[in-house]
Amino acid sequence: MLYSGRGLQWVLILATWMAALAILLDYSSALDGSGTRKASATESSSNLKRKTVQIDRRRLREGTQVSNESGYFRLDGDGATFVSDNGHQFGGLPNLNLERVVRILKNAEDSQYIRWTVNGMVTEFSERNFLLISRAIYKSVSQPPLPEQLQ
Repeated sequence: MLYSGRGLQWVLILATWMAALAILLDYSSALDGSGTRKASATESSSNLKRKTVQIDRRRLREGTQVSNESGYFRLDGDGATFVSDNGHQFGGLPNLNLERVVRILKNAEDSQYIRWTVNGMVTEFSERNFLLISRAIYKSVSQPPLPEQLQ
């Protein structure tokens, strides 16, 4: 049976809708109850581990404002990474506030014991969070753990 003109348009529209519906049904059946995609039989276990690690990193969304977040800075080459008390890690974006923090850290024996309260804006790049620091307040130097607490 040959279609021409308006009949052909309706057949193409119907075929497009059917294809879209099939894709949607296939996608929704591949989701588990929580809205995350189930692993197919062809996915390797290393891919599944990688996806789990990415979820566990607890990234924040671009534009999130961090306010009075407590933690410490860890030196990373010329910059520093902020590690908050609740487990988030933010690479510090270069600005004068980060420069001041790095200067203090370079003069410290163990930067992990210098506590800070930080404000700033979160950015994302390459599946990692970064922080544009608007304020970093030097709180105190906490006492290093006792030897029996390290075990």
